[in-house]
Order: sequence, then C-alpha cells, then structure tokens
Amino acid sequence: MEGVDYGYTKEEFNIVECHSCKFWFTNPIPDLEQIGEYYKSENYISHTSSKKGLFERLYHIVRKRAIKKKFKLVSKGANKGQLLDIGCGTGDFLNYVHEKQWRTKGLEPSDDARELAVKKGLDVSHSSDLYRLPENTFDRITLWHVLEHVYNLNEDLSQIKRLLKDDGLLFVAVPNRGSFDAQHYGKFWAAYDLPIHLYHFTPNDIRKLMREHGMEVKEVLPMKFDSFYVSMLSEQYKKGSDKLSLGNIWKGFWTGLRSNMKATNESFSSQIYIIKKSRPE
Repeated sequence: MEGVDYGYTKEEFNIVECHSCKFWFTNPIPDLEQIGEYYKSENYISHTSSKKGLFERLYHIVRKRAIKKKFKLVSKGANKGQLLDIGCGTGDFLNYVHEKQWRTKGLEPSDDARELAVKKGLDVSHSSDLYRLPENTFDRITLWHVLEHVYNLNEDLSQIKRLLKDDGLLFVAVPNRGSFDAQHYGKFWAAYDLPIHLYHFTPNDIRKLMREHGMEVKEVLPMKFDSFYVSMLSEQYKKGSDKLSLGNIWKGFWTGLRSNMKATNESFSSQIYIIKKSRPE
C-alpha cells in the first residue's frame, strides 16, 4: 500500500507485508537519528500542552476523561503499586497516577515532552533507561499508543517482560488496521501515521508478538473515542486540506460513529490489550 506523511513533510512511504510473519511494516523506515523530525507535525498534539484551536481543546477535554478511565482500568485489583509509563509524553497520565499515591516512573524519547513532564515534578528519563531499570520491579507497565512507534520492537519487548513482576500486567493500546474506519479510508487513514508508526497491527498480530516473548493477551478492550479523532484527521487528509474544517469534523464524526457501531469485540479503531506473563508449562 502506498501512503504519505500527510501531517508534515508530504513524503511518500509504503506499507509492506512480511512474507513469513504477515506483519505490516512502514517502508522505508527513517534512520533513528532522523525520525524525530517527523514528530513536528501540528497534528501530533500528544507531545504538547497547546490548546489553541477548537480541535486541540476538544482533544484535551477528552484526554482528561480518558486518563481517569485508564487509571481505573490499570489500578483494578492493585493496591498502590509501582507503574512504568513508556512513552509518557508530557506526563499527564503519569501525573494522575502519581497523585493517586502510586510510585511512578516515566520514559520518553522527546526532549521537549520530557522537559514538560519533569517540570510537573515527575520522575521521567530518556527511553534508553528501559535497559537499565532493575528487573521484576513494576506491577503495571503501560504503553498508550507507543508500541507502533518502537524502533527496536523485539529488544524492547524483551526488556519490558524483564521489568514486569510475575503477577504484573502490561497494558498496550494500538490502532487496529482491521477496523471499519481503516478499511473506509484506505491510504488516507490517519492512524497509519507514516512514517512514525513503524508497524500496523491487528489483534492476531499482537497475540502472536506477545507469545513470541513469553506473554499472553488476557483481554481486549475498545478505545471508542479514537475512531472519531482518527476519522476527522482522515477526512482532512482525504480532502488534501491543511486545516481541519467543520465539514471534516462532521464527516469524520459520522464515520467514527459508524465504525464503533459496526465493530465487534476486536475490530474497533484502537484497542487496549491487557497482557500478562505466560505461565511456564
């Protein structure tokens, strides 16, 4: 499939399928030293605290509510344990967890986002510290729309398993290329987000990937807001416009609603996977 970096450079990229594992990958992947440039899109608002436009204000309102729901999910069955948030951005989720008296640690590759998180008084360091943290430390590890960005996927997953306690849980949220809105928009689907999304998953891909690392998917949950957000941006890309218009918002909202209505348990636009270590046979 052909695609474009609609959000920033307008460069063309391809999405290819591996003949052996059937995973979908972005091709070519920018060099690690260069990929940070592609995060400078104005549409990539998770690394900023800006609330200038209507869309950004709506995004932050919804994100605030989503943070509370995420914490309720993550803290279920736990008593103020230790949480690692990988790709924590500006630290909004991490800060909420910290305020609930959990011990927290954040990892973030972006210097600007990390600086904003540290200013909130959070323990946040560069993502490379993943390889230096002590094993069997964390009751909960979260990657909210991060796994699709990870440059060294297998190596990082091995480290994540090492850091997770035997009875701990890993929470992974990623877009689902098998969703209705993905099929509807095709190459214009905003959640392909080329080239910063390096992988494009289905539920079966996630299960297979986790099995290869001695982990298993315990439960799959929908992220229903994502279909609206992604569909609105997809309308913008499809129309070739630089800004999100009211027409894009309305059409995107309708497509997002249809996507949620048509979805089954594992075909929502984005989904949360609750994962645990596999028991030795």
